[in-house]
Amino acid sequence: MRKVRFLSLLAVVVLLLAACGGGESAPAAEQPAAVEATAAPATGAVTETTSTTDTAAAAPAADAGAKEAPALAELVKAGKLPPLDERLPKEPFVVGPGVLLSKEDLPNWTPGQYGGTINTAHSVADWAPDVFVMLNEPLLQAPGLSVQDIKGNVLKSFEVNADNTEFTFHLREGLKWSDGEPVTTADVKFVYENVYGNEKISPTGPPARFRNGFDPAGEPGKLAITDDYNFKMTFTKPYGGFLRNLTIEGWNGYTELIRPSHFLKQFHADFAKADELKALLAKANLKDEWWQLYTQNDCQNWNDTADRCIGFPTLNPWLSVKSQSTGVKTFERNPYYWKVDTDGKQLPYVDKIVSVQVEDVEMVNQRVLTGDIDYLRESTGLVKVPLYKENEEKAGFNTVLLDMHVDASALFLNETFKDETWRKLVRDIRFRQALSMALNRQEFIDSIYYSFAALPLTSVGDENSKYDVAKANALLDEVGMKEKDADGFRMGPDGKPFAILLEHGAHAPDLQPSAELVAAQLKEVGIKVNVKRIDSTLWGSRNTANELQATVFWTHDQGWDSGYTGGIFDITAPDWALWHTSNGKKGEEPPAWAKQAWDLDVKRWSSVSGSDEYNKLKEEGYAWSRTNLPVIQIVEGVKYAMIANKKLQNVPQAGFAIAANFAGEQLWYGQ
Repeated sequence: MRKVRFLSLLAVVVLLLAACGGGESAPAAEQPAAVEATAAPATGAVTETTSTTDTAAAAPAADAGAKEAPALAELVKAGKLPPLDERLPKEPFVVGPGVLLSKEDLPNWTPGQYGGTINTAHSVADWAPDVFVMLNEPLLQAPGLSVQDIKGNVLKSFEVNADNTEFTFHLREGLKWSDGEPVTTADVKFVYENVYGNEKISPTGPPARFRNGFDPAGEPGKLAITDDYNFKMTFTKPYGGFLRNLTIEGWNGYTELIRPSHFLKQFHADFAKADELKALLAKANLKDEWWQLYTQNDCQNWNDTADRCIGFPTLNPWLSVKSQSTGVKTFERNPYYWKVDTDGKQLPYVDKIVSVQVEDVEMVNQRVLTGDIDYLRESTGLVKVPLYKENEEKAGFNTVLLDMHVDASALFLNETFKDETWRKLVRDIRFRQALSMALNRQEFIDSIYYSFAALPLTSVGDENSKYDVAKANALLDEVGMKEKDADGFRMGPDGKPFAILLEHGAHAPDLQPSAELVAAQLKEVGIKVNVKRIDSTLWGSRNTANELQATVFWTHDQGWDSGYTGGIFDITAPDWALWHTSNGKKGEEPPAWAKQAWDLDVKRWSSVSGSDEYNKLKEEGYAWSRTNLPVIQIVEGVKYAMIANKKLQNVPQAGFAIAANFAGEQLWYGQ
């Protein structure tokens, strides 16, 4: 690697970080005001900037006192839409300083004005990740995607009994779906009883988040409907982590528990008229498999950017609409959106989001440099920061260095890959330790992450993070790989040539250089690694099918403590994960050390997030990871480059970059 070149580029990044407030971690978030409060907006003028891009339309000159977007006001005037007070719930969610993002992360929050389009791009067909996050609305929320000070979101509020077994939830009275139909507990009952309770749609019953201790084998919680707007979930064991699992776990949205039953019942055998259902089945070229028809028409939060979900009733700030061009996804404001700002103005401020499909992540970044993107997080990379800085003024955007919500670039060795020699090696911890010690992590930190990363002491530990070629070679000799071929590569324990096929997707710009550097460094200890880049969709299907021998990918959610234990096996041992999620009906039974991970998960989810007991169990999970080394984490604590049009306001300057996506409804364009 040419370190001199990278060090010269580092100077650019140092200047950037200084402009963003320094390279230290963001301070602890201040406890925000109550979500439903109507605190006065922050003061201070909005700085106007000039952008060379013409993709972001400036906000129209509308009445400053208007409480809804001009286009919606015109529809009301024409009698095509009910008045605003009939579209909002009785108690809307009020957005102000410190609500969606902490005041430390966004100190200059201001109420905005209507108008404009956020242009972005995606590289995978039918999947626009930045838009997905902007659309996603969880049942509960906490500022900055934390698990501290959890409050209502789609759900207005909640109470928990003393032993963390009974949770009472309250819907927002008057909340409406995007088609104007009311949201009631009938929508909750439909999901829990007719979706999770139907063996055709949900063969394994309710998902783990609705079972004791977040355990797929745990007893499901009991749902009790009180009236149209109130319901209870009761568990037989303490489950303090339930609130956290309705807030952030797995990027879940409200569809985990609330779906538009008035729309979906037409595809469900328990409700649809037989002749009408038969006609729909025939139209879909299905026979009697009504549950397949139902699944094809049910859109959960993960499906929000899929074309098939156009017209599906939602609670999101923007709605998917049909685009005129292939590969272009368009999302327009939801006239029934249930959030307002501190001035009482209905959100979102921005009229629409448009995402264009391009060939790959590199082409996404090219659109940044040409000024065709107003917001981007998912496909950025630190390796691109010098290019971003060179083009900011010309293309009309700012580059903000924030925190990555996951640990980047971990080396996954699939312990359930269908090859006996391979399994024997990777299930020997000495082999995993050898590969970990053969990685010169400082070179990764300097050359790929511009010094904005650290050694993975949390999950790998000090000893296994050290660059120690001598010890790595000794461990490889011990596991039966002493013999080498004419090129200096080690033979397998079976005496045959040994090589690792490392396949990676194009999910992020750092994955390819990380994979190539892994291969170069492991060559120094005689391990041959063949790197192959594959389509990201293919990568996902191969991972699910247990067909990836090895890969480089991100891991470990930060801030909400996920992925250090049981979640790690989704990639590093898919058949073990399948065994666990299917309650032993599918996949392969894991060894005892792996089962300990899920035991730790169950204990942690039984406690209240953030409590002393919870934090102790969290540390036990980290210790388990360091002891067993289920995945070879390369670095942790990586910074994230976020791109935002210079005219966009309410853009955070600290905290998790992805938290800005989740707060997309409060973004607005200054003049």
